This record gives sequence, structure tokens and C-alpha cells, in this order.
Amino acid sequence: MAVTVEDKIELFRNIILKDIEEIATEKKHKAVEDFEQNKGRLLQEVEIRKNQIIQEAEKKAEREKQQLIAKTKSQGNHKLLEKRQQFINEVTELLIRKAGSFVSEEGYKEYLMTILKKATVAFENSGSVQLFFTKRDLETLGECIEREISAGELKGRCQLKKSDRNIIGGFYAEDEKQEIQVDYTLRSLIEENRELIGSSISRRFDEVKGNGD
Repeated sequence: MAVTVEDKIELFRNIILKDIEEIATEKKHKAVEDFEQNKGRLLQEVEIRKNQIIQEAEKKAEREKQQLIAKTKSQGNHKLLEKRQQFINEVTELLIRKAGSFVSEEGYKEYLMTILKKATVAFENSGSVQLFFTKRDLETLGECIEREISAGELKGRCQLKKSDRNIIGGFYAEDEKQEIQVDYTLRSLIEENRELIGSSISRRFDEVKGNGD
């Protein structure tokens, strides 16, 4: 029986297909062997990488949490500082209003006489001295002030003048050379105690803050 060209082609095709199948099978077996050999290492690498991702995610979450806490605390502290300053201002304004009422009370005249004695000590070695009062004090208490001065060491050395400052009450004074200056005004007294007011309020706020933590 004669072998045709078609038979030869079919035979050649079968041989080629067989070779391809053998090569494919061999590569497949090799790939399986390689995978089995490296499976443990690959799984370990995957596990390590998974743990790294989890740890990084946990660290990031913790950082964001701490940042949020810090931001919240910062905002809370800022609000506390604002509220503290508001209270300091309110208390100071309240004292100023009370001082404004105090100058109309009987006790104010006694207070004025007491600080005049302090001025006598401050200016005992000075020549002439200028004392600055409110217009109201000069009009309503001028005679009492002059009597107190005349009875002390400042007699004949003082000039009483109207203050151009809003001193509320009390007085400030200076010698002729302006080397010695004293401030016994009610406003000055309040401002000097402003720090004490602030410290007291701050202490209360720290207690509130500590309880909040």
C-alpha cells in the first residue's frame, strides 16, 4: 500500500503533538515539583508579609488614634484657656464696678486717709509733691484730704491736682523731679491683684481638667 503525502503529514503532525504533550507534561511536573519544594517558604513569606501588613495597619491606627487624642486635648485646652481668660476679665470687671461703688461708701474716706499716711512715708525726704485725685474726690473729700495732709509731714509740700486718668479712686503721686512715683489708685490695686485672680482661676481650671482626664 503506497504512503501518500497526506499520510506523511498526519504522521509528522502526530509526532509533533506527542513531543509537545511530553514537553508540556514535563514542565507541568517540574512546576508542581518546584511549587511543592518552595511551598513552605512561599507560605512563610506570605505569612510574614501578612503579619507585617497587620502590624503596619495597627501602628497606623494607633498613630491616628493618638493624633486624634492629642488634637482633642489641644482643642480642649484651648477652650479652657479662652474660658479662663474670660473669667479673669469678668472678675476684674466686677471688681472695677465694686470699686466704683466703694468710692461712695463711708469706708472709702478711711481708706483714703490710710494711703495718704503711706504717701507721707514715701515722700518724707522729697521737696514738693503732686498728688492726683479724681474730680469727685477733690470736690467731695478735698477738705478731709487737706486736713490729713496738714496734720502730717507733707504739710506745705503738696499740690492737689485732678487726674486725667481713669483711676476710679485713690490717688497717684510724684515728687517735683519725678524721681519718686507711687500709685495708690483703686485701678492699680485691681491690676496688681489680677495675677492673683488668674492664679486662683487657673487652679480651679486645673482641677476641672484633672478630673476630666
